[in-house]
Formats: sequence, C-alpha cells, structure tokens
Amino acid sequence: MKAKRVLALVCAALAASLLLAGCAGGGERGMLLTEGTLLVGTEIGYPPFEQFSDDGVTPIGLDIDLAKEIGKILGVEVKFQNTDFEGILDGLVIDKYDVVMSAVTITPARAEKVDFSQPYIENWQAIVVRKGADPITSPEGLTGKNVAYQKATTSTEYLNKLRDTGAVTPNKVEEYEKVMNCFDDLRLARVDAVLCDSVVAEGYAANEPDLFEMTWIQSSDAAAEAELFGVGVKKGNTELLDAVNDALRQLEASGRLDEIRGEWLK
Repeated sequence: MKAKRVLALVCAALAASLLLAGCAGGGERGMLLTEGTLLVGTEIGYPPFEQFSDDGVTPIGLDIDLAKEIGKILGVEVKFQNTDFEGILDGLVIDKYDVVMSAVTITPARAEKVDFSQPYIENWQAIVVRKGADPITSPEGLTGKNVAYQKATTSTEYLNKLRDTGAVTPNKVEEYEKVMNCFDDLRLARVDAVLCDSVVAEGYAANEPDLFEMTWIQSSDAAAEAELFGVGVKKGNTELLDAVNDALRQLEASGRLDEIRGEWLK
C-alpha cells in the first residue's frame, strides 16, 4: 500500500509538472522563455509608443501600457528589454525575448522572419518641418532638402523607393538610430524635414506646436494603403501568438484598447 501511495504521489507530481509545462507552451522552448514572465523586446526612444519617464528609468508609452494589459490577461509578469530597433526582430528569432512590441509595421519581408498578431494601430508616413518654414506638402517637395529619418524603418523603405525611381532627390539624407535624434536636429535647423510615422509626427506637432508642423500625411493619397502595427512573436510559437491575439480581442471588446490609444495618440 505504501509503495502504491508513493507511486501515486510521483504520478501526481509528474502530471502537475506537465500541466505547468503546458501552460508555458510545451515543447523544448515553451510558450514563454521564463515561466510566469512575458519578456518584451522594445526600443525605448520612440514616443508616444516607448519612452522613459522623467526619472530616466521607467518605460512609459502606448506599447508599454498595452503590453502590461496583455500580461494581466495572460496572468504573467511583464518585463521590458530595451534594444536597438535595427536588430529587434533578429533578437526575437534567437530567443532574447518572447515578443516584440515596438511600433513594428507588419510587412511581407518581416512576416517571413517572425509571426505577427492582429493589428492594433493604423499608421501612415508623414513629413514634419519647423514651424514657419516653407511647408513641404508632398514627398516630391523633399527634393533639394536635407531629410532625416530613423534607419531600418518603413520611412527608410519609403524614401528609398522614391529615390530609386527618381521621384525625389534630396540634397542630403541623415539616418539616425532614434527618431528623437531626427527631431533634435530639426529643432536645431540641421535638417529641413523629418520623414516618420504619422502617429509620431502628430505627437511632436501637438506637444511642441511652436516648433514643429506636420505638413503632409500619406493618407492624403487616395491610392495609399495604411501601415499596420502588430506584436511580433517567434515563428512557430502558435500558442503564444493565439494567447496574444485573444488578449487583444478582449481589450478591443472591453474598450480598453481604445482607452490606451486615446491616452497616447494625439
């Protein structure tokens, strides 16, 4: 009887461990790299999606709040890993974090590398100039101008296409690691314009209306299609992808997703 009881206890313990493994995703990797923690790869320096608060340490922003809400629904702690945007998806591929939330536009090329959740933001390309400067009301107006943009972004891809076709010939292009540096140099008149996401452009123009003005947005082109932001998940991790999508659907249905957008987008 004692031997049977010990065997039963061992079996019960094994079953419990298998259940926990299932909650973590099963398989060699599991749904999460560390059970009970959702590690989010993000570039903290892209307001209003990711930035540091006044203390210079605490991350805040739309993606930060959204990640925390997803974590609540999944019943896990959320931690953030600050990383350069240029290699952020590569970091996901090699298991540096569980997901990427960093205002990432879903593109066919990126979707070959990682899986994406359902979209949660609609975005366009936009042009920002200094207040009082000659307005640049079309991409073609960038010809002869000094243009800044953040490298490895869809702004890079958009401008390169225009340059390759000869539609735009800037005097000079300046690539920056962070979009904040683009606006720093626009503020100092080192560049004439910043090409960036409309959700970023609108924020800078609203927060510093005496300094910046958004003079063109891609949505004015009837033939243009909106860019869509999604959460990046490692390819093949369908359990985590399904969990994230389910959380996003819950947040949308409850109205909380709209509340987060409203808190951060101008």
